[in-house]
Amino acid sequence: MSLRINPEYDRMLPRMSDEEFQELKKSIESEGQHYPIIVNEDLEVLDGHHRYRACVELGVDPDFDVKQFEDKLLEKKFVIEANLRRRHLNNFQLVELAVPLLAIEKALAKKRQSQGGRNGRDVQLGLAAETAEPEQPEIKAKATEVVAKKAGISARTLERGKKVLEKADEEDLQKLREGKTSISKVYQEIVSEGKPPAPEPEPIKHDAETDRRNNEALLEILERFVNEELYCPSCGNTMFECGKCHKTLKELLAKYKADKLE
Repeated sequence: MSLRINPEYDRMLPRMSDEEFQELKKSIESEGQHYPIIVNEDLEVLDGHHRYRACVELGVDPDFDVKQFEDKLLEKKFVIEANLRRRHLNNFQLVELAVPLLAIEKALAKKRQSQGGRNGRDVQLGLAAETAEPEQPEIKAKATEVVAKKAGISARTLERGKKVLEKADEEDLQKLREGKTSISKVYQEIVSEGKPPAPEPEPIKHDAETDRRNNEALLEILERFVNEELYCPSCGNTMFECGKCHKTLKELLAKYKADKLE
């Protein structure tokens, strides 16, 4: 019998490096296959994709076990959870597996809820005994928290990672997979892009006489700062600047002296 690769399941698989794959091949060649490949009834590989490829390249018949599922959703859930048990996955790789698992958990919960409703109607219609126990609902918990726990990440990381998957470009996604950037950093960039720029505050208007007195007083203060070389007691920096326009005191002094001479 020939095993097959399901492209959908194959895409979920975290990739081995070439070096790791060659080590796996050497191990199978010298010691044999330690763990069977798990397949469904159609002989599609569910768990053990790398082992299967190694066996194919070595030209050996792989050992495999057939696993049956009542529901295709449960089969897909098994594939994802098997991949979540892999070592050396970074947080974003875990998120990429956890997001489809989140959709599956929600679909299964909806299905259970629908089944529970049918059981109740059967009792009312006399199609089931009143003493029959309805399906017990699972402990109520947010699906996000349940899936995040299975993935070994926080619910916050999962939520942010889901947003990143939806909004980030492929370049950033690849950097995340390779561990060259973080979910938090890309998430903040996405959130910042969606915010409108802060409006510039309206300048406060004064009459001419108030402006003149203010400029004279400011000129006197600036001259004292520059001539006496007053410095910041925290950093020792003498180049103070305006917090708004970031002109240094010497630049401001030159400006106000020029204005005074006009």
